[in-house]
Amino acid sequence: MSATLRVKKLGERVSYSFAEFAEMNGKERTWVYRQVQKGRLRAVTGFGTAMIPASEVERIFGKAVA
Repeated sequence: MSATLRVKKLGERVSYSFAEFAEMNGKERTWVYRQVQKGRLRAVTGFGTAMIPASEVERIFGKAVA
């Protein structure tokens, strides 16, 4: 069984803030918090902040977003 590791290129986004993700969807930031709480959207946390991984953005929009 082989696993494919996708490596981001230098300068390519790996995550987005809740505010950035909300803006991409034309929604308020609190909408993003509710989606995460309901389990519809995955967030990663660490170092005192929560971010939406680029993989989630690609899953929702169906393509890479630069």
